[in-house]
Amino acid sequence: MSHVALRRVMIRLLHDPVFATAVYEDAESALAGVDLSATERAWLTAPPPAAWQTDSARPARVLAALAEEFPATVTLAPAHAAGFLRSPQFHTAVQERGSLALAFGEYLVLAPDSRARALARLERAVAEVRRAALGSAASPAGRLRLSPHAVVVRVARGALALFDATRAGGTGDALGRDEEAVLVARAPGGGDVTLEALEPALADLLGCAAGGCTHAELITEARRHGAEPGEAMEIVAHLVDDGLLR
Repeated sequence: MSHVALRRVMIRLLHDPVFATAVYEDAESALAGVDLSATERAWLTAPPPAAWQTDSARPARVLAALAEEFPATVTLAPAHAAGFLRSPQFHTAVQERGSLALAFGEYLVLAPDSRARALARLERAVAEVRRAALGSAASPAGRLRLSPHAVVVRVARGALALFDATRAGGTGDALGRDEEAVLVARAPGGGDVTLEALEPALADLLGCAAGGCTHAELITEARRHGAEPGEAMEIVAHLVDDGLLR
């Protein structure tokens, strides 16, 4: 409905002066793809441009709220973070009613600093897990999948230690050339999100289940990493009992 699209464009105008300038210069071009009539586009440019900037502190408040979920990344890439409200990720999230926090994470993953990019991937996974529905449906009969309350993130080795150090106010060390797998998880009933390093075999097993697979396929994956038949069955059973597979 165009009135919904209109309200979302107004939000964008309130937060991005560059976008506002583009709309005033050529509304049809700047708003291409948005379901607005010519009359509605004219409404947006009827007030003087300064009308959209009467609360100059608004963008800073939005960025401060988002930074609370991405403190480590913002610490390493403050200048990049400051540009979020001018980014395609911000505008798409607002226009399509997506999550601003997840869009912020997608934007931070593009930071020029490789250490910030690694932290952004971890903090975005935390934001994603926090927003997973607590009452999500179980997998179809005969199949298992990774819980929506868990994400396996592969990052440069040392990223998890850097994450902990930066959130504690430290600086951390340089990242390694190889990678590590980190499990970002939250108990199905709620609670804090935890991050822990995974052994390669377990990371591959959980990665196998990310899109859903059969019990037999999980057993085969566990055995590929050296588990005996009985041991493989126990590993899968423990992952189900722990709520990581469902």
